[in-house]
Amino acid sequence: MSGTSGTRPYLIRRLAVLLVGTVIACAALLTAYYGVSRNSPAVDGRTTPAIVEVAAAETSLEASFTAAKAGLTGPAGPVEGAGEEYRAQLNAANQALEQAAMSTVAGDDGQQTLRTASGLVSSYGYLIQQAVRSGTDGVLRDAYVAAARSTLLRPESGIVDRLEAVQAAQRGVLGQQVSFGWLLALAWTVAFVLCGGLVWLLIDTQRMLRRRFRRRVNPALAAGTALLTALVLSLTVLAVQIQRQLHAAAERIEHDRTHGGIDAGTLHWVNAALRGTQWRAAATGWIALTGALIAALVLIGLQPRIDEYRFRHQGPARPADSPVSALLGVGARTQPVTAAVLAFWLVTIGGMAYGDRQDEHRSRVTVLASWSGPEKQRFEKVLKAFSSGTHRAISVSYQGTTALREVLLSRERTGDPPDIAILPSRGEAADYAARKVLTPLDGVLPKSTLDAYGPQWTSRAGGRVYAVPVKADLKSIAWYDAAAPPRDLTALAADGAHWCAGMGGDDTSGWPGTDWIEDILLQQSGTRAYEQLANGRLKWDSDVVARAWRTFGSVFTAGPARTALAEDYTQGLFHSAGPGACALEHQGTFIRSGYPQDRHADFVPTPRLLPGADPRSTAREVSADYAALLHDSPQARELMRFLTTDEAQRVWSEPDQDRPGNPFRPFFPFFPGRPPLSFPNDEQLNAHIDRELRGASALCLDASDSMPPRMRFAFQHGVLDYLSAPGPAKLSRVLRDLETVRKGIAPRGDRICGGS
Repeated sequence: MSGTSGTRPYLIRRLAVLLVGTVIACAALLTAYYGVSRNSPAVDGRTTPAIVEVAAAETSLEASFTAAKAGLTGPAGPVEGAGEEYRAQLNAANQALEQAAMSTVAGDDGQQTLRTASGLVSSYGYLIQQAVRSGTDGVLRDAYVAAARSTLLRPESGIVDRLEAVQAAQRGVLGQQVSFGWLLALAWTVAFVLCGGLVWLLIDTQRMLRRRFRRRVNPALAAGTALLTALVLSLTVLAVQIQRQLHAAAERIEHDRTHGGIDAGTLHWVNAALRGTQWRAAATGWIALTGALIAALVLIGLQPRIDEYRFRHQGPARPADSPVSALLGVGARTQPVTAAVLAFWLVTIGGMAYGDRQDEHRSRVTVLASWSGPEKQRFEKVLKAFSSGTHRAISVSYQGTTALREVLLSRERTGDPPDIAILPSRGEAADYAARKVLTPLDGVLPKSTLDAYGPQWTSRAGGRVYAVPVKADLKSIAWYDAAAPPRDLTALAADGAHWCAGMGGDDTSGWPGTDWIEDILLQQSGTRAYEQLANGRLKWDSDVVARAWRTFGSVFTAGPARTALAEDYTQGLFHSAGPGACALEHQGTFIRSGYPQDRHADFVPTPRLLPGADPRSTAREVSADYAALLHDSPQARELMRFLTTDEAQRVWSEPDQDRPGNPFRPFFPFFPGRPPLSFPNDEQLNAHIDRELRGASALCLDASDSMPPRMRFAFQHGVLDYLSAPGPAKLSRVLRDLETVRKGIAPRGDRICGGS
């Protein structure tokens, strides 16, 4: 640059560098500042209200239970029922849940959880209603109140724990929004470096102009330098202020959560605290304007100097004089390299945008089932195998609840059913099929698969299949602690005090008792009477049915019956110790997933223990979980097909990594010709279950599960009603009520029992 011939190209290149540097530096500053300021409206306008709505729902539900319990047990309970305060709080909870589902920041999974919780609130309300209907029967009323409490507070699957899970996810989002993470720190570091480099270039350019043109100061460049410096300093101060206010809001939410609860006052405080950030966040729009002003000052400062050399030294255009060279600030030789760099960045940014778009529009399938705990974890492994295999473009969201019918009905009526539901009974599948809720599976699953199940294992209507079983469990067994087995199981079984028999189970409370009565009927009177009862062709007040109920009552006399009514079905074997602890449990094989890992459980067939049963009987009651398609889509069809494959069953059955063998291995319907399973030495319990299933002379599907929902719910309520005062008078009334319900339902001819 020693001669005048080199000054003009240098000035052109410097002008291009300064203009491009201004754009890049201001863009980096805009990115860094936006990274801080954008969180303010998100925290203020969505995250905090979402947290408050969920907290309000939780508070209202707990208050509703307190009010209901006080009203029902008070002197005016028989007249006023649960009371006005209960109804007001329940209504408030429903409204809060509705708002929370629309505004949650916990993502799709959080939204699904809130919808499940809404369905559980319906179940909770039903149980309170049943408690009200119990009138002066304090034992039955208290049983329903206990079931309602369990629906609210059951660990993991209760309403409150579900809401807490959503809150944890929302607080995690809040933490991300108020944190100054490494990515944001990097953005500010890059912005400071680029802006500092631009300031240095502006100062260096002024020094060059001072030497070449003998002018002490270039006013335009000096103004641009001052403006850029002021912009960086002011934005830094504003960003620090915003960050402090965001942290204060998060600290207030956390403080209120642990000191009295989050409520509307919390929201008002956060809104007031963040109100001052609104005008600070608006400074984002001034960055681009200030950048344009700095660019204009650079042009004003350098363009006249370039023009001076144009008129003093006319000559042919040089490579640097071309528009592309001037814009890029490079010579002709470096243009291909620059173009390659720009192409690289365009491809990278385009790829990132495409990836975001793909993630945003990734197909999603929702599944609703009754499994929780280890059963849920094992099923989620199956779903993960589906999504990680040839179906990576499909994500699956799972929700589990024991109040599956209430949740499903709630979501169906609001127009938001899950894509697939794993129904706990064939009768329920038939009910949904009759109401045209389910999609026939004839065109979804291969004919060979449907034929393999046979008529016993499928739910059919009008010659079409609407649900197929994906898992089966053995019943007609009694569990005990094999590490300290009782000496005389038969004598022990005669006293109901030794049985773990909690009847609570959300809106299905009473179902453990229906299993008892069905099994007694099967072992006392055989498969024909059992199948007739399931199909509505046997009177409830017939001798064989009444005998089964009386046998049930002879075991569960007043004391054990009251204990059973007060407990949840999950409080079974191994959950208590010391004098008075129960030692036997009449439950299906699914219950072993709830037993502690360090305990050794085993079972004996119930015909050896039930009074009046034939000890040589090999008929066994079984249950099955049925997959049904509610929302037809190509993605849901793919998952339905996968659930019936050998691959899905292999994943479901494979050993756990954190324990020997697979103690919670599921079992599947037995198809003709299917070879026997092999079990490793550390799965002897599974081998025992498999032998019992294959050795049965008849496998009978759970009778109440095969009944229409109306009959099944009446049966469950009848069990609770009978246990509130077991005796001849109560039994006569219960059976008379059940017979009245049966007469109003058309009998069926389903195949309930079949060979193993």
